[in-house]
Amino acid sequence: MKFLVMSLSLISSLALAQTMGIKDIPADGDTTIKIEKGQKANDQYQITEGTDTIEGEAAPLLKDARSNWKTACTDWKKELKELNKENQVISMSCGTMKCSTTAMETTCTSEGKNRIKVKVK
Repeated sequence: MKFLVMSLSLISSLALAQTMGIKDIPADGDTTIKIEKGQKANDQYQITEGTDTIEGEAAPLLKDARSNWKTACTDWKKELKELNKENQVISMSCGTMKCSTTAMETTCTSEGKNRIKVKVK
């Protein structure tokens, strides 16, 4: 019996903790009371797509040029992630690497693509 009384008092105290008293609000006429929890959902977003040229430093060997491009790709992704404070970056890709040799030096480039969610309002 003692357990039942303690259980009922615990349940009633939990029920009271979730109620809210509203005083000093005139009840004559139309009255709307709105209670919200969390963030407002009034923000509107637009998804934009962008492209960037990713170019590694020139190197005399193809292997080194590819390594430089990978470093440039990693730096580009890191930079985008740093701008991603509000989880705005949806996707990012460095694209396909293309290497070309000019004046005994090889340079690897690609077209990086990204999709970013931008706040419109």
